[in-house]
Amino acid sequence: MLNTLRTAVSAVLLLLAPAVVLAQAPGTNDPDYKEVVAYRLTVATMNKVMQAQGDLMDTMKKDPRFIKVEGLKAEIEKLRDKDDMTEADEARLEKLEEEMNQAKGIDSSNGNNAQTLSQMAAAMNDMPAARAALAGAGLDAREYMKFSLAAMQAGMIAGMMKSGVVKEVPKELAATVNMENIKFMQEHQAEVEAFAKLMAGKEQ
Repeated sequence: MLNTLRTAVSAVLLLLAPAVVLAQAPGTNDPDYKEVVAYRLTVATMNKVMQAQGDLMDTMKKDPRFIKVEGLKAEIEKLRDKDDMTEADEARLEKLEEEMNQAKGIDSSNGNNAQTLSQMAAAMNDMPAARAALAGAGLDAREYMKFSLAAMQAGMIAGMMKSGVVKEVPKELAATVNMENIKFMQEHQAEVEAFAKLMAGKEQ
C-alpha cells in the first residue's frame, strides 16, 4: 500500500517513508486510504503540522547523526557537481553514498517497516523528539499522518491542474479523492507553498 517518501532533512518524513502511494491509489478498498480521503484539510491543522515539523527539525539539527548526514550530503553533492570525476572520486562517492544509506537507515529503521497509519503513528511516537514536537503543537501522530497524506494527494491533483496537465479532476479520480481538499490547496497557495518548503526541509 505504501511506498517511499524521504528527505534528508526531515526526520518526520523519514519516519513516514512508505507513504506516497497511499496518496495515489484510486479505487482501493484499503481502510487507511479511505480514512485519508475522508480527512478534511484546514489552515488551523496545517499550522499545527508546521509547528511540530519546525520544532522537530530544530531538535534534529543538534543531533550528531543528523549533522553527519548533512555533512555527507554536502560532500556527495560536491563530488556529483564535478565535470570530470576521477576513479578516486568515483570510489569516494560510492563510499559516501554507502555511509549515507547506513546513516539514514539508523534514523528511519522503524518507519521503513510501517505499513499502516497505526504503525506509522506508533513509529513517530517512539521518537521522543517527534512525540514532544507533536505534543507542543497540540497534535497527535495519526492526524499528522492523515494531514500530510491528504495534502499530498490533493496537492498532486491541484498541481496538475495549475500547470495545465489537466483542466479538471479526471473522472476516474473524482470518486476517490476529496474534492474539498483540492479546492483547499488551490485557495491557499501561499500557505501551501510555505508548508511544502518546510516539509521538504527547506528554509522559510
